[in-house]
Amino acid sequence: MRDQRRHYGQMVLLIVWIAMMSGCVPPRQTPGHRPQQPSPEIDQQQRREARERSTAEWAYKQGLLYLDQGNLAEAIRHFQLAIERDATHLRAYLSLGDVYSMQGEYLVAESYYNNVLKYDPRSIPAYTALGAMYQKMGNYREALSFYQKILEIDPGNQLAQDEIANITEELFHAHYEQGMAYQAAGQLDQALIEFQKAHSLYSGDIEFTVEIGNLFLQQGDYMMADGYFQQALSQDPLYVPALLGAGKVQLALDHYTQAQEYFQQSAELQPGNPEAAQFLEETQSEQISTALPPQYTQIPNAAQATRGDLAALLIVELRLENRLQSASRLAIISDITTHWAKPYIIKAVQLGAMQMFPDRSFLPDEPVRKGELAFILDNLFRQLDMPLPAAGAVSFTDVHPDNMYHDAVLRVYAAGLMNANTDTTFGFNESLSGQEVLNIINRVKSMIG
Repeated sequence: MRDQRRHYGQMVLLIVWIAMMSGCVPPRQTPGHRPQQPSPEIDQQQRREARERSTAEWAYKQGLLYLDQGNLAEAIRHFQLAIERDATHLRAYLSLGDVYSMQGEYLVAESYYNNVLKYDPRSIPAYTALGAMYQKMGNYREALSFYQKILEIDPGNQLAQDEIANITEELFHAHYEQGMAYQAAGQLDQALIEFQKAHSLYSGDIEFTVEIGNLFLQQGDYMMADGYFQQALSQDPLYVPALLGAGKVQLALDHYTQAQEYFQQSAELQPGNPEAAQFLEETQSEQISTALPPQYTQIPNAAQATRGDLAALLIVELRLENRLQSASRLAIISDITTHWAKPYIIKAVQLGAMQMFPDRSFLPDEPVRKGELAFILDNLFRQLDMPLPAAGAVSFTDVHPDNMYHDAVLRVYAAGLMNANTDTTFGFNESLSGQEVLNIINRVKSMIG
């Protein structure tokens, strides 16, 4: 009996130990009641949210939220997470570039912008961001290049147009004012460097173009000066300051004919322009003084002036090249090949001021006769549209009315250009000294102005 009780006690202890080892006793359940389970809708929403949180777009939007809050570190982390999830997420690259640009880490920012361009070479947002960043850095020319790239892609892009206009104006004034400061300090080389930088931004400013040309002219750099004057003339061929500048260049180079053309055109466009008149006269005087052969200076001392002497006096003293239009044909004259007055004779014949003979000779050393000179001068006034008036009741016994020179002799005499030998004779076939011919030419000069 005692053994049975002991055995029973052991069984109770075993049951208690098993119960303790198996945990708490499950709660009592109401008959017919099932355990509560999560609804299918909530489970699906949770799965959708989990999937969304795993996307690149979710990470990117989170980055934007952190960026709005000013939490740049978290913004960067989420933008980078977006790129890890999608290597072609271009907005994430752009935003990373923007964040690093905000922090002044421009090299890092540029690398992200360039990643955008690697995937999309025509990305206007990337070029816009690069332009803004370089503008912020003070590198305006580089900024301009990015905005200009935008216009190549989208010619009507208003933002790019506005930024280009603003940067261009700002750069122009910066270079121009710096150039003016150098110029005031007498540092013309440095001034020209700044002016050329400014001009590259506004090359259409014709006044500024001529201003730079004049500075190069002042420096003695005639090639650069002429380049700017010609650029101005390509914009306006009748712009007198540019014509004057181009003429000054040619004058400095001893190109007298070209210089005269520029100054003559300037004087015609602005008849009252004193600078044009002054330089035209200076050019003509310098051309005469530098180009005259020694034989020319001996003409006044000659006992008999020759036809070659007369041709030289007409061209030099009366400047007929500026008054008469030359024939297009070249004058081929047989007997002046080695004559000192050859260039003057050719010009006189081309201009129609003197004639060669039917055999194409000129007879340059033949003395000038009074009758011949009278005929040449009378014809010259007609060429100049200044015909001499009729002589009236004048006659000379040595000039027969049938003589082809008759009327010319009387008109020249009546005009006071040439004197007669006596009241009844003109001296038709007589020669003239060099000084006499020069005096007559000077009278002609005073009449034609």
